[in-house]
Amino acid sequence: MFIEKMNGMANTKIAKFILGLITISFLVGGMSGYLFSSYDSYAAKVNGETISQQEFMNRYNQEFEARAAQEGEAFLTQSDSPEFVNTLRQGIINRLVDQELLRQYAKELKLGVSDEMIKRAIVVDPNFQSNGKFDNGLYQQILAQNGLSSDTYANILRGALTLEQMQNGIANSEFVVPVQVKDSAQLFFQKRIARLATLSLADEMAKQNITEDEVKTYYEANQKAFVQPEQVKVQYIQVSGADVAKDIQVSDVEIAQYYQDNKAQFMTQKLAHIQFSNEQDAQTAYQELQNGASFAELAKTRSLDKVSGEKGGELGWVNINELPKAFEDAAIMLQVGKFSEPVNVEGSFHIILVEERKEKPLDEVKTQITDLVGKNLLENRFYTVEKNVREKAFEDSKSLESAANVAGVKVQESGYFSRENVPEALNSPNVVSAMFDSDISNGGANSEPLNIGEQNIVLVRVLDHKAEGIKTLDEAKSDIENFLKREKAEKMLITKATQSVNDLSTDPNKLPEGISFGTEQTFAFTENQDPILTNGIFSMEKPANGATVYKMVRNSKGDVIVAALSKVEQGELNEQELAQFGEQLRQTQQLELRTQLLQALRDKAKIEINEAFIKQEDEN
Repeated sequence: MFIEKMNGMANTKIAKFILGLITISFLVGGMSGYLFSSYDSYAAKVNGETISQQEFMNRYNQEFEARAAQEGEAFLTQSDSPEFVNTLRQGIINRLVDQELLRQYAKELKLGVSDEMIKRAIVVDPNFQSNGKFDNGLYQQILAQNGLSSDTYANILRGALTLEQMQNGIANSEFVVPVQVKDSAQLFFQKRIARLATLSLADEMAKQNITEDEVKTYYEANQKAFVQPEQVKVQYIQVSGADVAKDIQVSDVEIAQYYQDNKAQFMTQKLAHIQFSNEQDAQTAYQELQNGASFAELAKTRSLDKVSGEKGGELGWVNINELPKAFEDAAIMLQVGKFSEPVNVEGSFHIILVEERKEKPLDEVKTQITDLVGKNLLENRFYTVEKNVREKAFEDSKSLESAANVAGVKVQESGYFSRENVPEALNSPNVVSAMFDSDISNGGANSEPLNIGEQNIVLVRVLDHKAEGIKTLDEAKSDIENFLKREKAEKMLITKATQSVNDLSTDPNKLPEGISFGTEQTFAFTENQDPILTNGIFSMEKPANGATVYKMVRNSKGDVIVAALSKVEQGELNEQELAQFGEQLRQTQQLELRTQLLQALRDKAKIEINEAFIKQEDEN
């Protein structure tokens, strides 16, 4: 936003207001219905209340644009995949349904917001204040800039405040007493000291023998377990910016030429401005300036930008690309000491004054120019390589060799894989969709270049495509042998460990031959340890009177372990740490309560989703 770029002056309120509207629109499920026609087809119905397709698309576009801005190329690459888009759409409709359920529940609780509460919320909102007081002109200006009437904003605010009441009710209904915080902290930060005697599952499996009859018997009894998912085997080439950039060199001549052609990029200007809400006021001030009025005095008395206005409109030294393009374009055309005619910049009108201008010397910006020229050369060369690769892949559709040759890369070949174990180089939604769902999935043709990141493309060719089916005995044999070996090994180890635990309770030195306890280890939930093993250690009874407690536990590798727990140290926190932990515990419980409430509302609600619309089945 222009406002943020102008050193956080008065207009930052608009930016905050817009962010506030986004927050409200995500919080208040049905509110955007005020803005759209009631005759729109439905996206979902919740207990007879309609969530319109227009409301859904409004939310979808908001989230799509927000994520695209935040995640950049990575998000846009994924957005090519139908599966990704459908997942995104499903998530949005689920959230809209949840919000409508909460709105209805708030109505059922007879929660309400009076007109006086709405008025008070608007008056005290700092976004609508100037010099600490409510400014009705600023309020109307912000609403107009965002296409909202006073009644529409009041309705949106009423819904948001109503839901806020209910959310506060949920928060206040869930509290954590000090003794509960202390007990939970002692457990969460508790430390347990134990020694481990590990019986390796892998070693025991290596000792097992499985017969052909055992494999056949298991296969015949469990054929449904051997469904083989759809699989493909492919050849592919990958071309990245790094591949193309290897031979790019930027010469001093190119650097000097770029500097001469783009001196405006390496210029800094000392600027001032006067901002107006409409063109008529700006033109009036412009005429006064032409008649000799003081720029600084007009800025102090007329400018909407109060912060810079107090300083005579001063914005200070500004580099290229720090302000909106319309503002910069107008400023760069001015001579030093001259002011502009009113310029429309994002709905506001500005009179711009250039006070000073400096050019940065070539030596100061040489590194920057080298990067810029290198980037431009890379973009042009990558575009050329991609174009040549595309043409060769189309001309020689029976092979990727020609395309690989013009790119200077090698053709690579995969083994068979399913959607669940796609090779890393190909594991992008649009590539997966091309290999399994497009016209090339049955083989015989090359794909077009598929973007998997900035200046990173892949072309694939399906060599073989296997439909989903039951594995043959030969295909399943290795998996069955491994399973049966693991099953036999686990039974043997569990029997041995169980016996050891019983023996150790009477004789602390009695362990099977070749097995011994290691050195003491400390276990805690707060440390990054094997979670399965840690949970096993914390499931053991506390030692009493200096005795050692023994138990069989497992780790994440499947090993069977005899654990000897000798000591438990309670977690201790100071008052500040205890308070922080208590707040985290309270927030966690509130989230759980909200989740439980939504599930209960869903369980008793009549929810109808327009699946054809959400899955875009009616869009061609």
